[in-house]
Amino acid sequence: MPDYVNREHESPALRDVRQAVASHDIQTLPADIGRWRAAVLIALLPYDDPQVVLTVRSHQVEHHKGEISFPGGALDSIDEHPMAAALREADEEVGIRAEHVEVLGEQSHYRTMSDFHVTPFVGLIDRAPYPFRPLAIEVGEIITPALSHLLDPTNLLFERRERDGQIFHMREYWYEGHRIFGATATMLGRFLDDLSRLRDLPIPQPD
Repeated sequence: MPDYVNREHESPALRDVRQAVASHDIQTLPADIGRWRAAVLIALLPYDDPQVVLTVRSHQVEHHKGEISFPGGALDSIDEHPMAAALREADEEVGIRAEHVEVLGEQSHYRTMSDFHVTPFVGLIDRAPYPFRPLAIEVGEIITPALSHLLDPTNLLFERRERDGQIFHMREYWYEGHRIFGATATMLGRFLDDLSRLRDLPIPQPD
């Protein structure tokens, strides 16, 4: 039987998540930055050590085959707000029903290398385990690394990249042989950094 979120008896880790999201300094982008608008859901399963829901893209999709991403996608004409798009896409891709998600807050926007303007949202799923329904044509696998695993510096590397003459050190998280990199790792890292600050942990830096 699944365990359900009980605000009165939440784990210290879940309380930290709420506080970290509430304290986040949201950095927005101008509406004309990025050719397309998109939104993703940083969904958390409410275990004592919360787990992040990530998808491994199938090899049937046109772009980014086999890469890891948050549930989400481009805004549609029916979406009144980026949050609506994040919840709609999470339902379509992995079967997370919107009524089962408590959206805790918006995160800083991100412009991807492919020129998407992405708005992330952190959401707490109301039960765990969850009966996911992955859309096979898009999702090859669902992985759920725990926050403690992602916060462990031994599971993080930095990759040196160059863009427009500038050098960047991009994060890479590793989980059971999976490489979490690119925009997903950057947005995940911002959330994890907020948790680290809250717990007075060092913020990871490239060597």
